[in-house]
Amino acid sequence: DAGVAKLRQEKVKVSTLIENALKPLIIPMEIKDITYTVAGIEEILTCDLKWTTEAVINILRNCIEHAPEHGKIEIAAKDNPIYFEIRISDNGPGIDKEDLPHIFTRFYRGKNVSPDSIGIGLAMARSIIKEQNGDIVVESREGKGTTFFIRLYKTVV
Repeated sequence: DAGVAKLRQEKVKVSTLIENALKPLIIPMEIKDITYTVAGIEEILTCDLKWTTEAVINILRNCIEHAPEHGKIEIAAKDNPIYFEIRISDNGPGIDKEDLPHIFTRFYRGKNVSPDSIGIGLAMARSIIKEQNGDIVVESREGKGTTFFIRLYKTVV
């Protein structure tokens, strides 16, 4: 938020970004027996690899926290003329309608939050993506899971 971190834009393989984000999360996923699938990893996007990895880790960590035992996480990437999109979905309980508008607010802790959560991960993820001319959109239905859409726009509108 202070603008101290300078983000570098570079061509990045989605496979590299996703591998880097999954590495520190493999053990927590194994503990809960969460499986994951990845699609579109052959794509190339323009971003700051280090900071975008941090944003993806924060979103994945949220999905892992809310996915049930033996849960599933799906990661998909696709390119279009307007933006590059990374979609991350879980099959958890979903986010309560009252919490949904606030999940990107720093230190906000929703009803179904883990006791270990301090409420900064999603706020940080959105800040990192916004700094790169992007946004994060979330769709969630109670009992059906949550999907995060990371969109990195190609031009300023």
